[in-house]
Amino acid sequence: MFQSTRTVTVIAIALPAALQAAAETTAYLNKNHSLNMKFGVEQYGSCRIHWQCEFDSLDKFDQLNQKLLKDREYLDMVKRTEGLWVHGSLKDTLVKFPD
Repeated sequence: MFQSTRTVTVIAIALPAALQAAAETTAYLNKNHSLNMKFGVEQYGSCRIHWQCEFDSLDKFDQLNQKLLKDREYLDMVKRTEGLWVHGSLKDTLVKFPD
């Protein structure tokens, strides 16, 4: 199993809008791409949002990424979040867990 995590630091004043965007994006991905994605907010330290999702294989992870690159609605959602995140703070992590 693979766990994908995306984190991004929120511009503090934009937190309410960032949380709304995170909720809408997560709901969209779960509904339209059959994911079981979750998001949360870091409780101590920086103001970061974390998205987390699991995949059975790297092939499924890659297939999703290819679909998302062609998903106009998703790409529009991402574009609307410009200005909510600290520039350069986005970080993706992929972890493999033993079977």
